[in-house]
Amino acid sequence: MKKIILNLILFALVFSLGAGAAIWFTRHHGSDHHGYNHSESYDHDDDHYKMGDGKGHGMGDGGGHGGGHDEVNMPGLNGKDTTPDEVNDLKTLFQNHEGITRDVVLLPNGIKTITEAADETLRDAIVNHVSMMITRLEDGQNPEVMIQSPTLDELFAVYQDIETTIEMTEMGVAVVQTSANPEAVRLLQTHAAEVSDMAARGMEAVHERMMRSGDGGHHQKKHSS
Repeated sequence: MKKIILNLILFALVFSLGAGAAIWFTRHHGSDHHGYNHSESYDHDDDHYKMGDGKGHGMGDGGGHGGGHDEVNMPGLNGKDTTPDEVNDLKTLFQNHEGITRDVVLLPNGIKTITEAADETLRDAIVNHVSMMITRLEDGQNPEVMIQSPTLDELFAVYQDIETTIEMTEMGVAVVQTSANPEAVRLLQTHAAEVSDMAARGMEAVHERMMRSGDGGHHQKKHSS
């Protein structure tokens, strides 16, 4: 009977609060206490676009797709082997996403991204996160963060085909990633757009992608295997 009641609550959460709330409920009240996964959208003008400031999509007001889930602890930011510092940096990025600016240039063989913030704490989180992810990619060490997108998993599958350079800017970090593999180039450009969408809209972008793709259990299977 308890299992039936939990399933009914989970069913209601999916339709009333979105996949993020349902996944959080499953992690804390269901029989499976492993993870799940997600990330983003793609819209550019020619080969260059700039991201807006994402205003109107605050994460703490309970509005939109953000209402009803744990915005304080953010359990979905944990991964297979993520450290507390990595998770805290991700929390800072999502909770303060409106302060992030991104400029993405699509190159014939990859991307150039500039990610910056005026706030020093937010800027440090950006630099730490970017540096960590580049190191992980170069080592082929997929963090399998619960809410990361499938695109990122695919990038880790071709990590040996990607060349990356990183340079500090006055307000953040610039990254150039290129590849001779057309599939790797496509994934790099897709993921760059996904990250820009998350920076602009925060967790709302994550929830929208989860509902659209239905991949809420993406890393749950991996973590439980």
